[in-house]
Amino acid sequence: MRLQALRRFVIRSGLEGLHAGRTPALFGRWTRGCGAILMFHHVRPAADARFRPNSHLEVTPEFLERVIHHVRERGMDIVDLDEAAARLSDPEHARRFVVLTFDDGYRNNLVHAYPVLKRAGAPFTIYVATGFVDGTATPWWDVASAIVAGSRSIRVAIDGTTIERRVENVAEKQRAVDALIAALIRVPEDEQRRAVVAAAVAHGVDIAALVRASMMSWDEIRALAADPLATIGAHTIGHYALSRLDGQRARAEMAASAERIAAMAGIRPRHFAYPYGSPETVGARDVALARELGFATAVTTRRGVLVPAHARHLHALPRISVNGDYQQLRILDLLLSGVPYAIERRINRLRGRASASASSG
Repeated sequence: MRLQALRRFVIRSGLEGLHAGRTPALFGRWTRGCGAILMFHHVRPAADARFRPNSHLEVTPEFLERVIHHVRERGMDIVDLDEAAARLSDPEHARRFVVLTFDDGYRNNLVHAYPVLKRAGAPFTIYVATGFVDGTATPWWDVASAIVAGSRSIRVAIDGTTIERRVENVAEKQRAVDALIAALIRVPEDEQRRAVVAAAVAHGVDIAALVRASMMSWDEIRALAADPLATIGAHTIGHYALSRLDGQRARAEMAASAERIAAMAGIRPRHFAYPYGSPETVGARDVALARELGFATAVTTRRGVLVPAHARHLHALPRISVNGDYQQLRILDLLLSGVPYAIERRINRLRGRASASASSG
């Protein structure tokens, strides 16, 4: 079993175990918070292809529809980000809620997600990385996957290291794309893009065509923005890990993306999503920048539900990733209960104490 598959198995087993033990019913009243922000990327029909390197980033339209109906049946409202912020400030007088967010600006959000959302009357936010729409930025993870998918062997130079592999079957392709992505996330942002572009040229992958096919156009974004259900948020220009950029460049990425959306879609974004959004890629400086630039909220990918204290931290909001490898409502229920995140925080605190004790000893 390859490492990524093993990791998925362990996570699934842990989640299934918590659900089987009725953990949400027993402890959820103390951990569920007042709401949650759900994060999606791709929404598209299930693929027949056996090689699906980013399967965790995609759900089917049918599952999205089930999620919408399910949270409403559980007594939770689906609201936009402005309403969510208001409810955080007045949690005693508001029902629990869910916010639906979609990252990057993929066209399948328009083709497959939007009809589901429209039928359900469900508000939603799409965070747009403007460089993808303009064709000036590279979704390097998609390009790396395309290189492996279309090749029988690969040779990719990344910051002085060469990854050379045969990729003739699904198992070889999975291992190769895992190795490529692991190597690419370790190098500086500009080297990451340079290496991917060079590899695409060498392996016959047309990045411009890939981006045109997968990302929405400005005409499509304008059409979405005209619907009162839709909120268009900013997601930088080039989808860089902001903490790896100097302050001036990070600020420009954030501000210019909002300006570009305002110019092309006719509405200035009030809400922002940090690319990647992990603690390693979003620092205190970046949170301060989002606040200074006038965004009403900014979302991370730090795992968790929303609690009243987040009213004081609207520019570092957690989200729950709706993972395509676990498209089951019972798992969604468990995540919405907040129990896994409470357990994770407890484990991290214990680890921190153990580490501090070991250092002092």
